[in-house]
Amino acid sequence: MQTKHSIFIFLFLLTIAANKAYSEENELPRFNQITTADGMREDNVRHILQLADGRMVVTTWECIHLLDGKSIRQFPADEVPSYPLSNYHGEYHVYADGNDRLWMKDRGCVWCLNLQTEHFEDIDNQKMDDIFVDSSGHVWVVNDTTIAKTQDINLESQLLFSFHREWGELQDMETDSLNLYLFFANSMVACYDLESHILAYTTIPYDTTDAKFYDKSSLVVRSSDGDFYQLRCGERRNIFLCFNPEKRQWKTVFETTKGTFHTLCIPTPSLALMTCPEGLWEIDLNTGKMQLYSEVVTTHGDTLRTGFNTVLVDNEGGLWLGSYADGLLHASSIHASASHLIYNILALLVLSVMLLVILFYRYATRQRRREQRLMQQLRDLIAAQDIPSESMEIPNETETVAEETTSDPFIQHAISLVEEHLDTPGYNVEQLAADLCMERTGLYKRLTAVLDQTPTLFIRRIRMERAARLLREGRLSIAEIAEQTGFSSASYFSRLFQETYGKKPSEYAKD
Repeated sequence: MQTKHSIFIFLFLLTIAANKAYSEENELPRFNQITTADGMREDNVRHILQLADGRMVVTTWECIHLLDGKSIRQFPADEVPSYPLSNYHGEYHVYADGNDRLWMKDRGCVWCLNLQTEHFEDIDNQKMDDIFVDSSGHVWVVNDTTIAKTQDINLESQLLFSFHREWGELQDMETDSLNLYLFFANSMVACYDLESHILAYTTIPYDTTDAKFYDKSSLVVRSSDGDFYQLRCGERRNIFLCFNPEKRQWKTVFETTKGTFHTLCIPTPSLALMTCPEGLWEIDLNTGKMQLYSEVVTTHGDTLRTGFNTVLVDNEGGLWLGSYADGLLHASSIHASASHLIYNILALLVLSVMLLVILFYRYATRQRRREQRLMQQLRDLIAAQDIPSESMEIPNETETVAEETTSDPFIQHAISLVEEHLDTPGYNVEQLAADLCMERTGLYKRLTAVLDQTPTLFIRRIRMERAARLLREGRLSIAEIAEQTGFSSASYFSRLFQETYGKKPSEYAKD
């Protein structure tokens, strides 16, 4: 029964360990934390992007940080003037164009940092109501109801597209190899042919009466498979949409009336990461399964419970998070690494082998003791028979027990204690247990496990064997032998002796 219990416990622990290894594979990894103590000017990170040369751009409220893996360079943005964008009313956004420039927009203003000269550019002479940079690094300038692709660093227009004023505010744009896509505040998308400049079609994800619920801001991210993912936010509602331009089909990933959305990242066609005040959302775009990470753990073991402004997966698969007040966080992968999972599996295998060895040893020990008990019972049966043969002498029970348990110091000690007190009337189980410094129940479990005998029978056998030896010697009377073996009554001794050996003491002494 105990072996079955051990196997059950082993399987239970193995299941828990396997589940833990699986859950760790699907949990966020531990993060390196980069704060003001490491060279950041502030710990409130607003935006993260990666340049073509691999460097990381991290912006805070008042500063632009450039990380190259060795150092952090600061470019304070609060010390240079901003320039107005009359048509931009959205949230903070940062672009990197193909001419090594950073563009930062925030509620009607824009800044431009030239990464080659490491100076902020003077764009006061440029007329523009808004500015965008597509995923190919091209700068697009909006003026009134036109949007133009610029040709060079001086923002001279090359391609010009017109749109209708009644479509409302232009909130976002993106391109692919053939088309230009404009995303408006009324939730409509207008698609233009890049070569002919002709409007190809317009589409909207939901009824126009619902557009007013999501008209405050828009963020569009193009995935590697060509789909467009859009976050739209309103006063009380937020919606996460997917648009397939090839099929011209919309799909609502999810919507909510709680909280707000910040930044969206689509590292693979099947995975979306989204930041919010509550933490980081991970969304499986194939199954729709969502998981919110409301806390992260640093490499130093600190648990951070914070909202996140921004998220990015870099070109090497590293995960970057910009927190509200805990600085920049970086991990080498989105989930626990494969090496960590392999370590867990190896640890499980080692644990499994160790437990199996222990179980096998316990099973083999129990089998050996069971065989010893069966052999002892067989000898007892033979000894109890009334066979008049010297070759069938009653064995010395005490010596037999000692021989069987020579490897168990506990049993040898118990035998010696009983033998020391054979002539003590009333020496019982309680006294033996006290001499062994244990409880009576503990003594019972130990003796039944090793010898398959209760403590009472254990003491009685040792006394009977001493009595049998004294009777064979023939020097003492039955009353004296009863006294020396701890029996206060000769008649009680005689009855127990006959029950044990099948003969009265007087008959046994004559054989």
